[in-house]
Amino acid sequence: METQDIYEVWKKDGSGVLSVEPLILTACKEGKLGSVFSYPGGAIYKTVFTYLCGKPDEKIISENPELIYNSRLVCMSSEWEEYIRKLPIKFILRRELMKPLCAVSDKNLKPLPEGYSIGAFTEEIFEKHPFDHGRGYADYQDFSNRAAGAVVMIDGQVVSASSSFLTLEDHVELDVFTEPEHRGKGLADHCVFEMLRQSYDKGFTVHWDAQNPMSSKMAIGHGFIPETEYAVYWLEK
Repeated sequence: METQDIYEVWKKDGSGVLSVEPLILTACKEGKLGSVFSYPGGAIYKTVFTYLCGKPDEKIISENPELIYNSRLVCMSSEWEEYIRKLPIKFILRRELMKPLCAVSDKNLKPLPEGYSIGAFTEEIFEKHPFDHGRGYADYQDFSNRAAGAVVMIDGQVVSASSSFLTLEDHVELDVFTEPEHRGKGLADHCVFEMLRQSYDKGFTVHWDAQNPMSSKMAIGHGFIPETEYAVYWLEK
């Protein structure tokens, strides 16, 4: 996933069901992330996204509307998608899930522009949690042991970063962000390149959930292969 603020609108009539279980949902199911509302026939997992699993229960939803409103909804079944599409939808976004990767990047990078430098997360940088990176870890030691990440700096400030959003055993979810005024300079590519190198050295398999065409293109450029696209729904109350 990414904390980038650019999204792609879903423009298709076909199914937007997510047919592959993402790492974030697996973490939820194992009690490592978010919360769950279970009922006979289904479950709703709430974290960065709200994953709708099994079959919907109209009575439960009517009594607990907060389960599906004001959340980024991902349908994990056709039954849920059919139900959601009958409700007032404010917008639908498209995302693309990549196949997990355990390899270094072979992307041919251009040198960083003058004044920029790349490095690993130091304890000082970690404690500042640039762009919220690292908040899923107990402390810097935990991050150093179970995560990977790199930052690009200029004038002592972090302007781009790529790191693990979460770790589940030897699997990590990639997050990447660049300050708007520093985009278009290849900074994120350098961060991702280094993050993948660290991950490979530590034996991590990296997961990438791309939220727009630029992110998909970047992922593919570093060796990821698209696995499936899916829709994210937002309901109008």
